[in-house]
Amino acid sequence: MASSSDESLWASASWTATPTNDDQSLTIGWQKHIPFLPGSNALQTLTIWTPGSSSPTIATPPPLPGHWLIFIHGGAWRDPAITASSFQPAAAALLLKHHNQIGSTKLAGLASLNYRLSPYPGRPSSDPAYAARHPDHISDVLHGIAFLQRAGVATGGYVLAGHSCGATLAFQAVMSPSRWGLGRLEGMITHPDVVVGLNGLYDLAGFVRSPPAGYEGLREAYEEFTRGAFGADEEVWRAVCPATAEEWVGEWKGEGEGGRRVVLVQSRGDTLVPRGQLEGMRGVLEGEGVRVGDMEAEGGHDEIWERGEGRMADILWEVLGGGGWCEG
Repeated sequence: MASSSDESLWASASWTATPTNDDQSLTIGWQKHIPFLPGSNALQTLTIWTPGSSSPTIATPPPLPGHWLIFIHGGAWRDPAITASSFQPAAAALLLKHHNQIGSTKLAGLASLNYRLSPYPGRPSSDPAYAARHPDHISDVLHGIAFLQRAGVATGGYVLAGHSCGATLAFQAVMSPSRWGLGRLEGMITHPDVVVGLNGLYDLAGFVRSPPAGYEGLREAYEEFTRGAFGADEEVWRAVCPATAEEWVGEWKGEGEGGRRVVLVQSRGDTLVPRGQLEGMRGVLEGEGVRVGDMEAEGGHDEIWERGEGRMADILWEVLGGGGWCEG
């Protein structure tokens, strides 16, 4: 249940119209950008979209039938140029699909989460929003989800998607918060039925130890951002990554019938994350009895969200509708 401080945060910004990506005169939904914690810094915030041509008359999203999708951006836990707003093109495309009633999918709303970032090379780290170290990133993600759910948003049967390190965070979010020293959040968060990993990072220690052919030149960069986010202890790297963390799948409680489903997406032209990351993750999940489907995208590592109105929106729309994606 939302507290008085939650209500104040929801009321801290007004709804603004969301037009289509191509037609600024056509309103297909409404959005607002708000903090999710009292006294939040600049990155403890989220953007939320709700479909419809008429502005909501309440601060919180109206209770609409259909599915919610929560998105977590990437950027190696540190890139200040990649934020919750990176989801805007995909969000507008999904709202347009709902507006045009493409298929039988019903969209209740969308949310994109910010979280504190680790220091970026060449950027001063005196600002706490840009001086994060694990578990700060996942702490913010979990607090953002808990905030939404206290308002009745994404409380069951929702989809949690993440790109790159956002995919890592999405899987961390379905593990027990106690793994991250956040036991106070235990039982406060309803898990998604579906996790979507887009060009995800799932085994950092494995990559740093033995980069696959064609990706050897990235080893130093991987080690640098991994140390920046998680410290120097490689055992910590293994404990936090979903392909190497021990016995975590049972902590993911899917709410709906056939809960705990995963879609793994890889871009064919991804020169930053090898397909082996997807394959390793698939093996771990299938070994634990999780239903796994995979899909392909075109272009490079970041193009999937930079051109989010295209393949990314199509993939997420199909997942939201459940249309046979889990059959391979």
